[in-house]
Amino acid sequence: MTRPHPAMQAVLDQLAVQRAGLPNRYELSFAQARYQLLQERQPWLADGPPCPSTERTVRSGTRRFAMRVYEPADAAAGRTLIYLHGGGWCVGSPRTHDAIVRRLAAALDCPAWSIDYALAPEAPFPSGLLDCVAAIELAAREQPEARLIVAGDSAGANLALDAALRLRDQGCPPIDALLLFYGVYTDDCTGPSMEAYGDGRYGLSRQAHERYLEAYAGPRGDAATDRAAPVFALHADTDLRGLPPTWLTVAELDILRDQSHALAARLRDAHARVQLQEISGVIHGFLSYGRALPHVGEALDAAARWVQAQLQDGPSTGGARGAPSTPR
Repeated sequence: MTRPHPAMQAVLDQLAVQRAGLPNRYELSFAQARYQLLQERQPWLADGPPCPSTERTVRSGTRRFAMRVYEPADAAAGRTLIYLHGGGWCVGSPRTHDAIVRRLAAALDCPAWSIDYALAPEAPFPSGLLDCVAAIELAAREQPEARLIVAGDSAGANLALDAALRLRDQGCPPIDALLLFYGVYTDDCTGPSMEAYGDGRYGLSRQAHERYLEAYAGPRGDAATDRAAPVFALHADTDLRGLPPTWLTVAELDILRDQSHALAARLRDAHARVQLQEISGVIHGFLSYGRALPHVGEALDAAARWVQAQLQDGPSTGGARGAPSTPR
């Protein structure tokens, strides 16, 4: 079994010191876990380029949600990043992912919206997803000429891909590229990477992941009220045709590793433009540790270069903004 890269191991050692004497976050109530995660991430947020940001409130149906809007100095016009944070659909926020978004906005040289979508279990599927869709639709309305890049890590990658599928099915897909980092693409918790790392030695365990999945799915309801079960890209009946160019970053020491490789194969079968990059010796969530881990800047810069090249090549396989797309 591969061991962590020395820089990754140094981060793990520092995290062990931070967590000494604290309860296991994955065993806390979700409300307690949110607080503990923010406290744990605080020392790591002094990372990446400075970038002014403001708060904005957006309406989604009968609810409102917040987002943090980043405006890098001298950002190039013509594109906007929408970022969906990870945290198992249950924890995390724009605050916990602040350094990641600043780094990615700088690498892409564009403004960024970091979405504070509704969290489960208080607001299970589809509440958070509908917030993400609403944010993307708002960006498309307000910036009709801009190229929209939707990115997310872990559960945020799942939301980004699910939002792309929903918007495609509406016939006017506004997303020009997807950047997906160590995402969740199936609710199947089996396979080699699950077996290799499921004990939680590198953070996310299979048990914790199953708890997140259960909280996100919530109580089953009537499909007519949009309370059907979540859609996962690797389910056999999910049609992946007509999606925008997609970048996949994979962490080697991650229970979710195999899902990204399987998604890349499914996207190629669907004739989508896809690029996969696996980072050796790093764990799930490694993007949060850029202050000590050189892999973070390298991974985000590579993703930014790729997506900029895709945007220069013209419209995605889903067609130009406003054109009909392939139905699911």
